[in-house]
Amino acid sequence: MRKSLLVLSFLVIAMRVTAAPLDSVRDGYRHFIMPTGKPIEGGYFGFWELAFMQAGYGFGDVLSLSGGFTVMPTVAFRSQFGFLQSKITLYDDQGLSLAGGLNFLRLTSDNTLWHLFGSLTYETPTQSRFTGLIFYKIASSTPNGGDDPLITVNVVPYGQFTFLYTGGLGAGVGFDTPLLGNDNVRFVAEAWDHDVAGGVKLGVIGAFRVESSNFSSDFGFMYFTLPMLAPVANFVWRF
Repeated sequence: MRKSLLVLSFLVIAMRVTAAPLDSVRDGYRHFIMPTGKPIEGGYFGFWELAFMQAGYGFGDVLSLSGGFTVMPTVAFRSQFGFLQSKITLYDDQGLSLAGGLNFLRLTSDNTLWHLFGSLTYETPTQSRFTGLIFYKIASSTPNGGDDPLITVNVVPYGQFTFLYTGGLGAGVGFDTPLLGNDNVRFVAEAWDHDVAGGVKLGVIGAFRVESSNFSSDFGFMYFTLPMLAPVANFVWRF
């Protein structure tokens, strides 16, 4: 009951945001974490889950660079997570945008992965957006050497967990839309499967976003077919 009241209060406050309506989707370069075909406009700084610091910058309307690293207290540096990503927007006109890029993912110092990806996004006149994403694992490194599909993530001093990263080709879909005619409040959702040929291995995120000209905050839930369900939050400042 208390959680329901907190969510209801958040939505009521969100619908009363006094910032002027937005002329475009300010965080158009992403849904929650999934990249769209749109470039980063200017720069941003933020954090995900209070411990994953991240930043990015757009060079013109073509090149977008972003990266992040966790700052989990009492966790050894070798056990922190990080990423670097470059994206080139190849086309952006008439509501359609197309981009390709390279992503480096560090799941502790023992597990690193490289992916190529492509994103195609369609934005309607009412600022609802739909994205199709494909990505391909081009290289990885694990403690067992080579391209071993068993990923062992050892977070010192809290212990470890393992999962299988089989296959190479993955895909995802993303969606977000304004709520109840308020351009400052959006519903955001995305889902992806890292091995489309190897059965269902889904990650799904659904969240509400409140945004103004220089700030946005997301609150929602993430589900993995491990299974695991967890709350997620994201805060971004733009410059």
